[in-house]
Amino acid sequence: MKKIILFLSFLVFISCDEKITPTPVTTPTCNISSETGRDNAYRLDYVYAPNGVPEGVNISVKDNATGQLKATGKAVYTYTDNRLVKVVDGDVEETIEYNANGSIARLTVVKTTDANYVNYVLNFTTDANQRITKVTDSKGMEATITRDAQGNILETITKDTRTNQEVFRVVLTGYDNKKTMFDAFKGWQFSVLGYYADYIKFPLFTTKAGGNATKRTEYESGKAVRETTYTFTYTTDGFPLTEQTLTRFLDGSGISTYSKTFTYTDCK
Repeated sequence: MKKIILFLSFLVFISCDEKITPTPVTTPTCNISSETGRDNAYRLDYVYAPNGVPEGVNISVKDNATGQLKATGKAVYTYTDNRLVKVVDGDVEETIEYNANGSIARLTVVKTTDANYVNYVLNFTTDANQRITKVTDSKGMEATITRDAQGNILETITKDTRTNQEVFRVVLTGYDNKKTMFDAFKGWQFSVLGYYADYIKFPLFTTKAGGNATKRTEYESGKAVRETTYTFTYTTDGFPLTEQTLTRFLDGSGISTYSKTFTYTDCK
C-alpha cells in the first residue's frame, strides 16, 4: 500500500511539475457549554465572548422542594490579551497577573467575606511550556507538581514550609490520551472553578497533554485516605461526555459514587 501511495505521488509530481503540500490535519476544538451533576444536583452553563473565551458561567442548583434547577448565581471572567485576569463570583473577586513571557505569575483574592482570606496570594512557577510546576501561598504552604514528558500531572505534594511537613498529596495515573474538559477553556492557565482555599491542594489544570487520569489517590499527612477511579465516555470530537467516579475511603468507612455530564458547542 505504501509503495502504491508513493508511486501515485510520483505521477502527480511529474504531471504537474509542482510541489504538493499535504493538507494539515486539524485537531478539533470545542467550547464547553454545560456541566450537570447527577440527578440534576447542579448545572453550570457557560457563556462565551465572540473570540471564544468563556466570559461567564451561570450556576443553578436543584431545589429539593420542587426538584427543579434554580438559578443561584453567576461567575464573570475578564480577559486582557486573551488571558484571564479577573474572576468575580458573587462576593469573591480574584485577580490574576502574568509574567512578561505570558506565563501565569500570581493570583490574589482581593475580595471575600472570609476575613482570613482577604488578600490571599498564590505565586506560580512555570516551565518552558508555561505549565505550572510550583505554587506557594501567603499562608506558608507550597505545592510542587511533577509531570511526565507529555505534560500530564503525575503527583502534587503540598507541604507547610514552616515545618517542612507534607500535609496533602495527589497521585494521578492511567491517563487515557483523550482530551480533558480544560482543553475547552481558552485563555486559562489555572483552574478557578473550585474554592480558592483549596487551590494550593489541587493545582491540577492541564491541557494539550495525555488526557484524563483514570485513577487518583489522595494522601493526608503521608497517609493514603481516598482512592478514586474515573470512567469516561467521549464525544465524536474526543471531549469528555460523561464522567463517572467511584471513591473508596481507605479507612474502611465505605465508598461513594458520582457522575457528571458535559455538553459542548462551536466544535470545529
